[in-house]
Amino acid sequence: MPGSPRQHALPERLTLALVLVGLAVLCVQQGWLWRGDQLIYDAQLRFWSRPAPDDIIIVAIDEASLAQFGRWPWPRQVHAQLLKKIMDESPRAVAFDIIFAEPDLENPAGDAQFAEAIHASGRVALPVLMEQRRAGGQPLEILPLPALADAAAGLGHVHVELDPDGIARRLYLREGLGSPYWPHLSLALLKIAGQRPTRAEMAPHDAPEASHAPLVWFREQALLIPYAGPPGHFRQVSFAQVMHGDYAPDAFRDKLVLIGSTAAGLSDALPTPVSGFSHSMTGVEINANVLDAILRGIHIAPLARGWQLALSGLIALLPMLIFPYLAPRANLLATVALMLAALALSATLLMVLQRWFPPTSALVTLAVSYPLWSWRRLEQAMRYLSQELDQLHEQEAGLASARTAELERGLEFLQYILPLRGWSLSGRQGREVASQGEKPRLPPGEIPAGQWLGQGDDLWTTLVCRGRETYLGLRWEPSRTPNAREQALLDALPQQFAQPVEHSPGGTAEVVQARIEQVQQAAARLRKLRRFVDDSLSNMADGVLVTDALGQIQLSNARAGWYLRGDDDAPLRGVPLTTLLEDLQFQEAGNWQALLRLALLQQARVQADARHRNGRHLLVQIAPLSQDSLQPGGLILNFSDITPLKASEHKRNELLNFLSHDLRSPLVSLLALVELAKSKTSTDEVQALLTRVESYTETTIQLAEQFLQLARAESSQDLPFHELDLVAVTMNALEQVWGQAQAKRIRLRQTFDLDEAWIRGEGGLLERALVNLLSNAIKYSESDRTVSVRLFSRADELYCCVIDAGYGIPAADLPRLFDRFQRVHRRDCPAQAGAGLGLAFVDAVARRHGGRVEVESVVGQGSRFCLILPAPAP
Repeated sequence: MPGSPRQHALPERLTLALVLVGLAVLCVQQGWLWRGDQLIYDAQLRFWSRPAPDDIIIVAIDEASLAQFGRWPWPRQVHAQLLKKIMDESPRAVAFDIIFAEPDLENPAGDAQFAEAIHASGRVALPVLMEQRRAGGQPLEILPLPALADAAAGLGHVHVELDPDGIARRLYLREGLGSPYWPHLSLALLKIAGQRPTRAEMAPHDAPEASHAPLVWFREQALLIPYAGPPGHFRQVSFAQVMHGDYAPDAFRDKLVLIGSTAAGLSDALPTPVSGFSHSMTGVEINANVLDAILRGIHIAPLARGWQLALSGLIALLPMLIFPYLAPRANLLATVALMLAALALSATLLMVLQRWFPPTSALVTLAVSYPLWSWRRLEQAMRYLSQELDQLHEQEAGLASARTAELERGLEFLQYILPLRGWSLSGRQGREVASQGEKPRLPPGEIPAGQWLGQGDDLWTTLVCRGRETYLGLRWEPSRTPNAREQALLDALPQQFAQPVEHSPGGTAEVVQARIEQVQQAAARLRKLRRFVDDSLSNMADGVLVTDALGQIQLSNARAGWYLRGDDDAPLRGVPLTTLLEDLQFQEAGNWQALLRLALLQQARVQADARHRNGRHLLVQIAPLSQDSLQPGGLILNFSDITPLKASEHKRNELLNFLSHDLRSPLVSLLALVELAKSKTSTDEVQALLTRVESYTETTIQLAEQFLQLARAESSQDLPFHELDLVAVTMNALEQVWGQAQAKRIRLRQTFDLDEAWIRGEGGLLERALVNLLSNAIKYSESDRTVSVRLFSRADELYCCVIDAGYGIPAADLPRLFDRFQRVHRRDCPAQAGAGLGLAFVDAVARRHGGRVEVESVVGQGSRFCLILPAPAP
């Protein structure tokens, strides 16, 4: 059995993590992505700009100066004059970024004047140039003229390293042949100005590449130049302006002055990270940037190689720690976020710690991580889908062999309920597979799949059974078309038995799309099965609940919601089972705790008779969901409404009580009187006994008549309803009780607000119901009282009310007044004979006619009974 996806996930994650870390380390070690690192460094450096300092000023030999003083080189007296003008304002130090390596043959006195001016100032630094006459040749140190060098307060090199892409990004603070004894011109200038040792000067020296040799150029203290801004960022004054005094007073006081060429074609301009397109930065401006960095204590150096490897490897490892816990879309966003974070880390190290971390290797690894992860996840998903689809196909293979037989049985059933005279199954070539009854004729041309093609009395469609297309034909009853219900049943037939043709991947179709289509087909079949289960469960007459092993409801149908909460749409999912069972009261010995324990722990099927608080009687059957006692899977509860059965049982018990007591007692008395009459000889004695026999017989007949009338009113059989006048029915009822009222001196009064009150009903039952109400009013009233009958209409209803001024009924007895065999007894009132069926009969007649009975009564003041019936629509 193949392992689960989770078992394959961890090894794949470890493998991908090793691949990504190895890729990042290899890129850093080999320097494959140096161009990308340089681009990022340049961008960060341009972003990290700072204002130009006020204490650094450049005297520029620009185009205007060349136009005024002529072609280069100028006489050394000109430089001497410039230096004198600058020194008159007491600058801190002055540095010439001009190589004075050759004597002025045309004007030797100029060299002497210039040397004298340098010596007199005591604060001038001159440059040393490192030069190679040919590629790979011997490096040379080009120093100023000896007279100038001796007069200068300091010498410093002006060499700048160019990266392989030709950009000036770095230099060494100390260089020289044999040993790195030449400081950079900026350091020499600061030393002349009395500047304290800076962070750059105190930085640890790099290890020498070899033992000092006189013909080898050594260098140490590498510095990535932290450019303050683009070309022209530092304050500049034209050489010609200084010579003419055209500048602000004290412009050079306490300043660090750099003198160099900025004219096009004359200066040693180099491309820099901040130069921009088609622009270069002159050497004197580069030296001004280095001088500013040293003054500010900014010393950018590359991060140590070990730290670069460690950081790049750690960043490459992060995706494998994050991706497993995020969705694919979130993984893409996480990849972008990690790349931005790597860039932010590099920028932070550069601007805060002044250490340059090349991030391109980490960025490329992060960019590669997402497609690698997605590829492996896609492979795993494809493998899992293939396994699941193979298992599904294996399960369906066992069913496929029975599809044709099921279809044939289904057609036999349709022929049983539909007007079909026959059917036929045929292959693509017209070869008959199965048939029954009259065979339909195979039509020419294509037969559509999934829909019916009519041809005369024949209907044809195409099914796919066992992977082959099969034609299904039906011979319909002549001269008759299917109605809507029949057509819906026919349309369901192809959908039920048709099997879609599934193409295996690997052909011309795209593999992933083919798998997706197969999953969609499987999901469609699953949804169809789920709908079938849901519809079956919803339409069950009984309520069904399915719980898990912890008693939480997982599945329910509408009938369960109606039985337990009085609402078909009541949300029961997730409700604890014990909460619902609290509303059910046992009707026998036992408790829910014991039953649930038996069902869940002992896998027993149990049932109980319970009564819901809303009055409904329910038969609750509980069965275990799993037959494995070691791993209980939950419970299935079935609720059956047995309220009608309980009502029938109650009626049966009432009937038995009635037969055993109310009817049996008079009959037993009759038998006793008959036996007693046998022993009597006197005619008077026999006559007295016969009178009592007659009374018992009338009582028995009256009880039987009342019971039969009540049974007829409550019968489920249809009664013959006719148009009748409720006024006439009421008058007939009054006529029947007139004699009873006269015997007790009771006055009958009638108040009819209607001349006619036509309704549909059964006249005998209505008349008998009114007679019962009038008889009770007369029976429970004292002599010389009045019993009133009022007939009126109100809100589409007809009211027939019987009002007396009798003894009245206590409020506690009103709820059970219309129950069978229930009678109200009061000690302060004379006892009345009866079986307690009269008012039950009135209530049954009212409900049978779609109406109701309302009663109002006050003890000692009388009662008011109203028979309320719906008025017919006009």
